[in-house]
Amino acid sequence: MSDLKNFSNFSIFDKTGTIALFVTIALAIICLVIYLVADKKSRESIGAVKKVMAGFIIGYAVALVLLLGFLKLDEYSADGYIVADQFYPVLAFVLTVVVLAIANVIVSLFKKDKFKLCFKISAAIVIAFFFALLIALGIKNNTMELTTADNAMLYIFTIVIVLAIAAVYIFVGKKLDDKLHTKSIVYAAISIALSFALSYIRFFELPQGGSITLCSILPMLIYSYMFGTRRGIMAGIIYGFLQFIQAPWFYHPVQFLLDYPIAFAALGVAGMFKEMGLFKNKQVVGFALGAFIAGILRYFSHVISGVFIFGSADASYTAVAWSFLYNSFVFADLAIALVAGLMMFSSKAFVARLDINVSVKKSDAKPEPVLETAAQSDNVQSDEVQIDEVQIDEKAQNEAVEKSSLPISDETDKPFDDTKNEQPDSTDNKSETSNKKSKK
Repeated sequence: MSDLKNFSNFSIFDKTGTIALFVTIALAIICLVIYLVADKKSRESIGAVKKVMAGFIIGYAVALVLLLGFLKLDEYSADGYIVADQFYPVLAFVLTVVVLAIANVIVSLFKKDKFKLCFKISAAIVIAFFFALLIALGIKNNTMELTTADNAMLYIFTIVIVLAIAAVYIFVGKKLDDKLHTKSIVYAAISIALSFALSYIRFFELPQGGSITLCSILPMLIYSYMFGTRRGIMAGIIYGFLQFIQAPWFYHPVQFLLDYPIAFAALGVAGMFKEMGLFKNKQVVGFALGAFIAGILRYFSHVISGVFIFGSADASYTAVAWSFLYNSFVFADLAIALVAGLMMFSSKAFVARLDINVSVKKSDAKPEPVLETAAQSDNVQSDEVQIDEVQIDEKAQNEAVEKSSLPISDETDKPFDDTKNEQPDSTDNKSETSNKKSKK
């Protein structure tokens, strides 16, 4: 609050970032209220509301990132931090990834049948661009050339971190229900936007990158816990690219990967214990342990970058010792997020809401019982119809029997009807007279 009193002395970037923070929080609350109201009033129109909200959030986030990124680049350029021949190719790569990610989100919302094709094409473009970037930039940093041994160790440790995250993605992560596809994209956009906004509230900022913020990683941790490690890792990668636009430190291609997309992709493993089915009765424990492992992976990602690229800023420390000490800010940042997260998980209503958001709603999740009951009702109706038909047949038979028995009872009980029986007698008499005449 004391910093806000000196708002007039802020730089253009700081002023814009402060205003954007409060605007983002207000918009997030408004979007949440609209979603809850629409969900209660009209379940049929909730799909359209989600798509509109997703489009608005994505457009707002892209515009905000571009604006703040431009202002930050202008600031860094004035301070002499940017090396043009290395920075701008990486910036082009980051913007390409962001644009392709947005394109995939749009396709997944409006043309689901084309999503796989769009994703494959986007992945091919990103991979080709990345290898071209590696070849163009080489393996140099600003001041020295890495030795063959250092270069090999850098790549080996990077591969180990990537394999650890990939193992969680492949063996622990589960495929999300298709009914939650749109909802997961909307929540991802909201979580990334909230984390990006909170990352501007810094309690402490280090001279070579890194800062202690106000729970900036908490939305990403909760998102991973809600929607699983696969969605969490992908959202973390996108957030890492945005972090580069916010604070672009680039000395080496692998350093760029370690400090941004890999480090923040590690946040996606926070939901691993929930997907493994552990701590069902103590979700707060599962969340805390998952977040701690995510923080460890992020920490080692920064440490590897520091050891091989940044080195030691103090002659009394080795590069390894300095990197372990310098990047310990990750645990301070994680501790603040965990305290806030544990307070949220202490609320039963919050935990219940997480379960509702992850699983399909009861009205949607029980189609089979509904179909079974419908089938049972059809069978009951058909049985009733058959019973009615049998009863009708029995009534018809009884009536037929009664009708057939009526004439018999009439003949036996009623007096002889002359009009009916005289005709056969007259014919007989006629035949007898004719016979007598023939004899004569």
